[in-house]
Amino acid sequence: MGHRFESCRAHQIFLMRKTTIKNIQTGIIKNCDILKKNDDFLEVVIENTTIKVSLKKKNNIYVGRYKEMEFISSGN
Repeated sequence: MGHRFESCRAHQIFLMRKTTIKNIQTGIIKNCDILKKNDDFLEVVIENTTIKVSLKKKNNIYVGRYKEMEFISSGN
């Protein structure tokens, strides 16, 4: 019976939470998958890429940098 439980868990679908980030310099907005989120920190991966961006909360907005570009997100 233990094997049946393990095989059922292997077929569960995990849906990522989504948000958007905006490049402050260009104004470009991208959809992202949320990896981690709490009241002070947001970590996302831009959809269809392997780019991970870490943002810290400042004045109710998450702010972060990636390759000398600054991004913002509401985290919603």
